[in-house]
Amino acid sequence: MVLAEYLRSADARFDADLGLVGEEAHTPGYHTTLPDGTWVHSTRSNLDYALACLADGSPERAARAALVIDRVLAHQETDPYLATYGIWPWFADEPLSQMAPPDWNWADFCGARLAAMLARHTALLPADLVERMRAALGHAGWSIFRRNVQPGYTNIALMGAAVTLAAGELLREPRLVDYGRSRLAHFAQHTAWHGGLNEYNSPTYTRVALSEVERVLDLVRDEAARATAEDLRRVIWQTIAEHYHPATGQWAGPHSRCYRDRLDRDAAEWLAACAGVPIDPPLPAERFALEAELPCPDDLRPCFQVGRAADVTVTRRFVRREPDEHSTVGTTWLAEEACLGTVNHDTLWVQRRPALGYWVTGGEPAVLRVRCLRDGRDFATGALWATQQGASALLRLGFVPGQGDHHCSLDRPADGLFHAQQLSFAVGLQADDAAVVPVEGGWALTAGAWQALVLPLPSVVWGRMLEWRAEATTGVARCEVRLIDGAGESFGWEQLRTVQVGFALSICAKGGVVPAAPEMTPTEARWGAAGLRIQWPG
Repeated sequence: MVLAEYLRSADARFDADLGLVGEEAHTPGYHTTLPDGTWVHSTRSNLDYALACLADGSPERAARAALVIDRVLAHQETDPYLATYGIWPWFADEPLSQMAPPDWNWADFCGARLAAMLARHTALLPADLVERMRAALGHAGWSIFRRNVQPGYTNIALMGAAVTLAAGELLREPRLVDYGRSRLAHFAQHTAWHGGLNEYNSPTYTRVALSEVERVLDLVRDEAARATAEDLRRVIWQTIAEHYHPATGQWAGPHSRCYRDRLDRDAAEWLAACAGVPIDPPLPAERFALEAELPCPDDLRPCFQVGRAADVTVTRRFVRREPDEHSTVGTTWLAEEACLGTVNHDTLWVQRRPALGYWVTGGEPAVLRVRCLRDGRDFATGALWATQQGASALLRLGFVPGQGDHHCSLDRPADGLFHAQQLSFAVGLQADDAAVVPVEGGWALTAGAWQALVLPLPSVVWGRMLEWRAEATTGVARCEVRLIDGAGESFGWEQLRTVQVGFALSICAKGGVVPAAPEMTPTEARWGAAGLRIQWPG
């Protein structure tokens, strides 16, 4: 987006009485108690607006930035004796005491923006406000230090390292510099040992991770930290490059965390600017980015161009465990017009995409996704186990006791019981011309010149044989198996532990030969057509 365009959009939402920019709330369903659609004033978004005003550089814009910063600083908790010390609420409209629960990551997110303003724009701001910003950055830095997030929480582990390093240098606090340097080095060692980012292949948070190591390179002068950041930048770009699918313009799965099924315009513009990916309409000539953006390494750029090697399978370990068969491993198949990615085991939380495919249709790319739904909403206790070879995968679906409802941990029921009118597993295809075609042993979900074969395994759950069904409506086709259907039942984790549902999945050209269905033994499922086996607990 061009800076002037961004500022015009934000100006139209500026409330002069509050001194803040407003927006409609669009939330993931936790931390805030405010419903989607509520008009709110985001602390993070307002710091972004202030940073953009300072980037403009005019006296009028600088005065506007000062007003906004002043208003946002007032919402930070500054009492070090409180658990929420150093953080901000998501919204000026909802105090920390009303959040459910507060989000400690806001010390990192807001602190990062203050660090950028203090490093680049203090000459445009009143001296007394600069001192208050320095104090606020200090509170955020010590909050991050006290929380001490471990490297498995990828984006926040890196962001906290970047903020404490920048804060330590800006505030001349060597303890924060030492902490940030050590945290960054520990993250690099952790990532090398595991084989990749634990918060794996996330279109949202891999990009955030990259932004954070680039923040170190932009704001921090410590030589050891800069060397570590440059090494990590290469590792992160390698992950992006090996999972990008040029023909669809999509980031192939599996994804540890994702907020939408297709890349948005902002992500497409970022890839166009940094990796030379062509987009339509073209990149604005004067594109503005709030944070530093460094180019993709030259030797990885060919991975982003149409015509990259076809029929490539990438296998990447994301989390190492002992023994190694318990590790988290992703497999991604990339052909010229289609791709399919699975992870060997993960939950079906709304932000997960443990089994995800794309293919070319002539319009927007088709999206193939596996979900667990409780009353139409993604159910975080649902889980998936998968093994994949090329374009084919064998999947087992079930549940992980101890997980929550819509979130993995924030909304666990106190009594361990869930309630549902409907509980199901579904394989869905989104495309303008999505359709369902019966085939031997199952169904084909079709769009354009491609299809996904869904071949269910026989499953007995809670004493009854489950029946799969398939249907298509405008823009969506899916195969589904319902564990609960209209009965209004209650169920607990122990009851869910016994559920095992499976199917074979393959992406191929429409009208191709349908392979023989998978088979069951007492201990495993087998799919001879693809040479795949997956364990089946008794």
